[in-house]
Amino acid sequence: MNRPDYDVIVVGAGPGGSTAAAFMARQGQRVLLVDKERFPRDKVCGDAVGGKGLDALSQLGVTQRLEESGALSTWGITFGSPAGDEVSIPFSQDWDHPGFVCRRIVLDELIFGAARESGATIWQGASVKRLLREGDRVVGVVVRRGDGSEMFVHAPLVVGADGAYSVVARELGLARLNKKHYVGAIRAYYEGVTGFNSGNYLEIHFLDSVIPGYFWIFALPNGAANVGLGMPSHELKKGSLQMRSLLDRITSESRFAPRFRDSRRVGKVRGWGLPLGSRPRKMAGDGWMLVGDAASLIDPFTGEGIGNAVVSAHTAAGWAGRAKEAADYSEAFLLGYQREVIGLLKDELRVSTMLQRMAKSRWLLNTVIRKASRSKELAATISCMFDDLNQRRKLASPLFYLRLLAA
Repeated sequence: MNRPDYDVIVVGAGPGGSTAAAFMARQGQRVLLVDKERFPRDKVCGDAVGGKGLDALSQLGVTQRLEESGALSTWGITFGSPAGDEVSIPFSQDWDHPGFVCRRIVLDELIFGAARESGATIWQGASVKRLLREGDRVVGVVVRRGDGSEMFVHAPLVVGADGAYSVVARELGLARLNKKHYVGAIRAYYEGVTGFNSGNYLEIHFLDSVIPGYFWIFALPNGAANVGLGMPSHELKKGSLQMRSLLDRITSESRFAPRFRDSRRVGKVRGWGLPLGSRPRKMAGDGWMLVGDAASLIDPFTGEGIGNAVVSAHTAAGWAGRAKEAADYSEAFLLGYQREVIGLLKDELRVSTMLQRMAKSRWLLNTVIRKASRSKELAATISCMFDDLNQRRKLASPLFYLRLLAA
């Protein structure tokens, strides 16, 4: 067999794909990074970046560039109950850096730039149409370039980082999405929204009109805000709920109307899908791996996907290096990547799934948020959930709520 064109082909240049390509190229691998868009490009998202993904991004120099780019630092989160109570909770002081709120057009360009600087070969405006196989083994991809020509590109490893509607996952027969483990979301940008916390806290509000979903308001640089709604897809399917109309009602008629009175919406309301980590896809097989949204790794409770995409991508890069060293790209070997990612995220995703289910209860939300707004101890417990899994387990325990209600 002739020498393959590359050691690894990474499909999709979002945070997961660009992170994977950057770390793989730093290992000395010959990496091809393919994306159908041309950068810089926008991406529909809540725009919040924080938690565990920042460690890997720091190694790539991205967090430093985020600071230099004027990304807004966020120091905590505010939860609002259906009854109108709110509790503002700072992130743990153990974090090396606060979270960021940054438009994806900026963030993705920074991580994409790290991949380019690390030595990855990049094809923009190029779509992967299908996988190449030898028997059951993936050995490359067919790419349609911007001029309409198609190229057969070979590599012993293909990494699918192309999001919820992944072409790689579809080609592998893994594209079917379970609506019970999927969230539909919309977001819009506004200017002139008022009433933000001085620490630019992220705001998540559980409203009667939205439960079992939630409404968010995230401050952005230069007086802008990312505002949106998330709702489990199976709940949307039950009725005739129109999320765009609901967003208009919340911003103009609810208790939030004063904060939006002098604001204006900038651009269109845009929607996207969130495949939740309560049901991850298979992540590895003969000659392939999936990372991030393509592997269905979004946190079921917070809806945050960038951190898990970066963590899975960093892990995939490590296994790509091991596979090359061992000259073994078999499913039996690459399933080690899946086991490591599940080991890193399993407990967190399980607990977040339990919290998501509990958030369907208006009565429980009202009680917990009301008591947390009056109890520093309870607020501190909730604060620790963002980086302390043991504390998050407490929040998912029925015994915790029995003690809370008795307090």
